[in-house]
Amino acid sequence: MMTTEQQAEMQPATTEPACSRFRLWSIVLLSISLGIATNRWMYANSNLSYTGTLQVKSTAVRAPVEGILQSWVVEEGTQVDPQRLICKLADDNLERDIQSQQREVARLAARLITLQAEVDVKLHNHLRELDGDIYATQLQTADLLQKKYFHEIEVMAWREARAQKKMKQLTEEKFASLDPVINSLPVSSRNSERLTDSKIDNLLKEEAAVNAVEATAAQLEICSKRLKELQLQKTRLLEKVKQANGLSEVEIQLSQAKAELEELKRRQLHQQVYSIDQGTITNYRHRPGEQIAAGEVIADLYQMNEAYIVAHIPCSAMQKFELESTVKCLFPNGEKRTGVVTHVAITTQQATDPAQENTPTVPVRIEQTGALWPSIPVGGRVSIIR
Repeated sequence: MMTTEQQAEMQPATTEPACSRFRLWSIVLLSISLGIATNRWMYANSNLSYTGTLQVKSTAVRAPVEGILQSWVVEEGTQVDPQRLICKLADDNLERDIQSQQREVARLAARLITLQAEVDVKLHNHLRELDGDIYATQLQTADLLQKKYFHEIEVMAWREARAQKKMKQLTEEKFASLDPVINSLPVSSRNSERLTDSKIDNLLKEEAAVNAVEATAAQLEICSKRLKELQLQKTRLLEKVKQANGLSEVEIQLSQAKAELEELKRRQLHQQVYSIDQGTITNYRHRPGEQIAAGEVIADLYQMNEAYIVAHIPCSAMQKFELESTVKCLFPNGEKRTGVVTHVAITTQQATDPAQENTPTVPVRIEQTGALWPSIPVGGRVSIIR
């Protein structure tokens, strides 16, 4: 009789399928691959990367006048402040004109000094004559005033004497009217003695004094007019002597020559080109010795502290780049910074990236926010991640 162990040994062993373990590992690897691919696809769709270029605010430096570039005072790439001298221009014709005008000003100034000396001499002689006439007229005026006052007092004295005599006569007539002998005389006999020689003499002297006062007043008026004329001649004498000697003409010529010289110096001052703002001077377009036209751009002034990025975003992704939205910026040195969208263009452009050829894009302006951006050359490419 066989035991249970013997029976188990005598039974045929069942064989497991050979592909079960392989199939299990295949399923595991396929699941892992699908998970990684799904994760990468989701990351790629949630962190799209676009390329932008770094730009800065720039100001063109222009030549104010035409000339030849003499020298650059500052080196390219130098940080400059406002009103910093950048370069100097030269103009041989302008230099010759300034020297010629300076000689002309010196010649006219010397001529003016000579004529001024001649005018002073002639003016002194003429003034001496005029002052003599004025002094004589003033003396004559004073003498006439004295005579006038004397005649006026004389008139007053004769009138006072005549009034006193008249008063005395009236008094005598009043008392005589009380005398019966005098009243018995005819009226003609009583009045025959009124116009005596003394009265006639007094009246004539009084009239002569009045006439003398009027004549003296007329002479004073003539002297006063003469004195005013002499004073006016004295005032105008300087200008007349200047005109007679040609001094006024030389003064006008000297004034014009000085004005022309100042204009030439002003033009010379404009040959020095200064910075109009703070920034970095760059992009020199000329070398010393080259001719430069007026208004021509000779360099650029970059405000490096006002850097921004211009990125061309496909129209299909514009919903992620709204105004005031924050983006990540990956710079060429590997540093990451943040930026904010400050401007979105209203028109599309053709993509500049070959990978997006024939794809309409929208220019987007991104300015820095948060930590300062690293320093890279203007025009450098920056990756924009959103």
